[in-house]
Amino acid sequence: MPKTPTIEAVLFDLDGTLVDSFAPILLSFNQTLSELKTDIVLTHEKMLDLVGCSLDDSFRKLLPEADVEKASDRFREIYTPLAESQTRLMSGARELLSFLKEAGIPCAVVTNKMGEEARLITSSLGISPPALFTLGEGDGFPEKPAPDMLIEALSRIGVSPGNALFVGDSPWDFHAARAACVPVCLMPTGTHHRQALQALSPDWLLENLEELHRHLIDSSSS
Repeated sequence: MPKTPTIEAVLFDLDGTLVDSFAPILLSFNQTLSELKTDIVLTHEKMLDLVGCSLDDSFRKLLPEADVEKASDRFREIYTPLAESQTRLMSGARELLSFLKEAGIPCAVVTNKMGEEARLITSSLGISPPALFTLGEGDGFPEKPAPDMLIEALSRIGVSPGNALFVGDSPWDFHAARAACVPVCLMPTGTHHRQALQALSPDWLLENLEELHRHLIDSSSS
């Protein structure tokens, strides 16, 4: 359990945490790699090893540095039209966000996805609001695992790091939270399996958003 008596704000990662966007991401990676005339064809599992960091860093794992910027630009051209129609809410996301709103606990989204794309998704899926805002790549802050976006989000909300909770699905989320001194909940719903997340020793390790919702209800009634 987080070491705080009261959670006054909740920050969420996006992909693999609040939403399942892996189908359009995989399609966009493979189309980009095909157009660049590589022999690389990613499976779903191989793709999961790439996401979570910045898009440029993902392509650095696959391509020479000279091709990274071109690949990232082309990926975004392919992905952006697909993002709104092919991204789905994780089970329990809407109910959890509604609970936080009713409980008066502000929340926001902090993601390594491009901020413009992330805001399109959160708006189209009806989760922003209740999420107050979304910060992402291109918004003037280094990507996770740097803590800057988390610190900025909590500054905007007006809550100290120790009284917040960050919810994510990856080591990048964990390390960003630790660097920002924010208690962290990890879930194996995205890029990493439970065993890998457990090895990080997060404050909470839960199966999904529905389990988190139950824990928060129990905490608020105790």
